[in-house]
Amino acid sequence: MKTLFRILIVLSFLAIIFFYSSSSDNYEPLEGPNTTSQIIPKTNSEQEISQDSLPRPETGLSTLIGKSSDELIKLYQEPARYDKSAYGYEWWIYNQEPDQFMMFAVADGAVIQVYTNSIELDISPYKIGQSLEDIYSMTIIESEVNATIENDIYTFTMSEDDMNTRILTKFDNIFAQLYIDSETGMLSGIRFTDSKSLVIHRPYEMSFVGKLLSPPSPTSYLIEESNKANATIIYDLLNVFRVNNNLPIISEDEALTLVAMEHSEEMYSQSYLSHESPTKGSLEERLESEGILYKNAEENIATSYIDSIEAVHGWLNSSTHRKYMLDESYTRVGSGTFMNYYTQIFIEEEKDEIEE
Repeated sequence: MKTLFRILIVLSFLAIIFFYSSSSDNYEPLEGPNTTSQIIPKTNSEQEISQDSLPRPETGLSTLIGKSSDELIKLYQEPARYDKSAYGYEWWIYNQEPDQFMMFAVADGAVIQVYTNSIELDISPYKIGQSLEDIYSMTIIESEVNATIENDIYTFTMSEDDMNTRILTKFDNIFAQLYIDSETGMLSGIRFTDSKSLVIHRPYEMSFVGKLLSPPSPTSYLIEESNKANATIIYDLLNVFRVNNNLPIISEDEALTLVAMEHSEEMYSQSYLSHESPTKGSLEERLESEGILYKNAEENIATSYIDSIEAVHGWLNSSTHRKYMLDESYTRVGSGTFMNYYTQIFIEEEKDEIEE
């Protein structure tokens, strides 16, 4: 009997070790699809040109693609922010109300992209919260989607994972990227875009015939401004997702933002992706060095996403990263980006600190 009891104790101990080690292994930093995406030049004979597309919606946010920024102001007045992008356009951010959150990319006085993850807005022919099954039943979805710019042809190839979480659909002269929540199987965000923006972003594996379009080379000033903008967009998107899940808005913390920004910059400059900094140590040590008090702290990091929109959707579709984003116990957050490295730090405050 004693032997059996000892065996049970040992097995219980091993089970505990396995549980925690498994949890740790599952919490890996995210490397986005741009890590392995290829750009493949092809000849005309190799490229398939003809492809069916959906008629362009007559209502909803997508109708603003190609419209002037003056028309945007007439509809929605001035945005809350004008955010710089390293891709050469400017994001107009409307974040006054989380349930009305929307972003418009504007270049040369015209709207070239629209993004929202708000449940309330018209994104015809789709709707935030729509099921993947419903989307497949009403949409022409192919693993390869063509875009043409003058005489040049670009073909985007979706992976199996893309077909379930990051679907690209084609309308008459615009495209929609449908971001699917892998846990619920529902549409959690959408980006409408013109052909040029899609080609410059290269969010999927791409082959092309003709000229390869590339984003403009950003100045050091533009890089600095776009880093700040991407960090703020991460914060905006986080809170919309929290509101969508009936959770309170989380407060932004300047000290945490500084720690997050420094970590993203160091990961970029020293070419690593880890919660452990080679110079400043673990998250706990980095927070302690700044005198930040907390009860619990966690961190999401990612790289190889084209922008904050894709990075946040990547986190949402990773169970552990998602858990931190949608945990009601976290009350303060700091967000930092540097180039294509993204960091978001969550802390739960000490009770006496909250009461003060």
